[in-house]
Amino acid sequence: MNPLNKWARLVLFLSSYLPLFAIICVRQIILNSDKLHWAGIHADSVMCFFHFFGFSFFLAFLCIVGIAGSWILFDNLNRRVENGVTVKIEEVSSLNEEPLAYVATYIIPFLFEKDYSLANITTLVVIFLVIYRLYINSKLILVNPIVSLKYSIYSIRYIDGEVDRQGILISKSKDLREQDYAKIYNVGYQLFYGYRREEK
Repeated sequence: MNPLNKWARLVLFLSSYLPLFAIICVRQIILNSDKLHWAGIHADSVMCFFHFFGFSFFLAFLCIVGIAGSWILFDNLNRRVENGVTVKIEEVSSLNEEPLAYVATYIIPFLFEKDYSLANITTLVVIFLVIYRLYINSKLILVNPIVSLKYSIYSIRYIDGEVDRQGILISKSKDLREQDYAKIYNVGYQLFYGYRREEK
């Protein structure tokens, strides 16, 4: 097994919340637009910047880490997938609707937050830390609205030798079906990255 390391899990988590982070950044900038003007670089201006825009600055940094890290991660997976195994898919079902539930459950409730006070920011951070711990230890790690823009997510059952196995597959292939052969690369417990092959 080739489990995703902590860095890979972190960037997948960050990328899954890119829409929320971007919207919070825009909202905070709009709400504090009257404070957005050049006043030189000195202690008071720096304190003012971090007071009104510090949270947005931090989230923008997380967005960059999530985007760059995800690009590196999938570039590595594309190179390593040929080290995987070829299997015959016995059953397959699409999980492409899961990111929609993810958005509705975890992102939409935060969009109505208008007060980005220290207390509310602390609450958001604590909630995200709890979600992060749950996220990295579950199959939810592949349920990602941003990743789903390019990749498809499937629940698959396949034959490995004489053993019947199942798992979650993330793939560029948009039309994976029963009896197809797929090259799959294991990235965690019942988690795979791969693509459909024309023949075994």
